[in-house]
Amino acid sequence: MMDRALFIAISVLLVALATPPAFAGSKKKKTTAPPLYQAPVIASVTGNTITVSEEKTARTFIITQFTEINVNGQRAAVADLKPGMTVSVTIGVDPTRASRINATGVPVGGNRKKN
Repeated sequence: MMDRALFIAISVLLVALATPPAFAGSKKKKTTAPPLYQAPVIASVTGNTITVSEEKTARTFIITQFTEINVNGQRAAVADLKPGMTVSVTIGVDPTRASRINATGVPVGGNRKKN
């Protein structure tokens, strides 16, 4: 009986020594927030091309008669694409041509149509 109590006492003591204290005075490391994701935006729309900027790069895509354009979930035309809108461009076989353009939002500082 004494051996068992001694064994339990030693086991508890070893666990207590092996476990780091929960509230030790350790210095907290400053956590830096991960960089915020910047969604691609329309930089410009000129004739049959759209230029999309993402972070520090810009790409220009050709818009053809077969390009599917959606603005805020609705079918739209090239004229409805405005700089500052968030955009997603899907390319096809030719990486210079947009097969689908999904734009959302109103351009930053953009004016909404007044009735």
